[in-house]
Amino acid sequence: MFKNLFVALIIMSKEKHKEEFKEKLKDEEEKIGELTNDLKRVQAEFENYQKRSERNNQEYKQFANADTISDLLPVVDSLEQGIKHNKDFTQVYEQLITILQKKGLEKIEVNVGDNFDHEIMDCLMQEENKEMEEGKVVNVLSTGYKLNEKILRTAKISINKIEAKKDKKENKKNEGERNN
Repeated sequence: MFKNLFVALIIMSKEKHKEEFKEKLKDEEEKIGELTNDLKRVQAEFENYQKRSERNNQEYKQFANADTISDLLPVVDSLEQGIKHNKDFTQVYEQLITILQKKGLEKIEVNVGDNFDHEIMDCLMQEENKEMEEGKVVNVLSTGYKLNEKILRTAKISINKIEAKKDKKENKKNEGERNN
């Protein structure tokens, strides 16, 4: 009888240890799961950091020369003006433009008669031209440029402003009333 009792106690003890072991195992598995999730999160953050750094480096490389190219634009403008008076400047101008284009520079095409676009143009003055619609480009004063699809310098233009005859008469009438 003692033998059966002793065997029963041993079996109960084993079951108790088995349950404790299962609980510890479950706790350890949960910790492993948490640590695995933490590791995955840190790994994802690091990969995002690497991608962000690569994008920043690419952008830096694209625009590292922006200041230098911007400083050269007045030289390009001077050469364009010089070509109008002396064709000898053409070769130097073309060489300089070719070099700048390899660095990502491109002209913003603006022509007389185009509609005004505030994104790529700065209106410096208004002119009256009865042959054109109001708001159209009358004169391109300086060329605009983009560097790798970002605007480096807007085109400087003048636009057409037609003052209505009625407005002129009203202005003269109002001036006369003010003087009295």
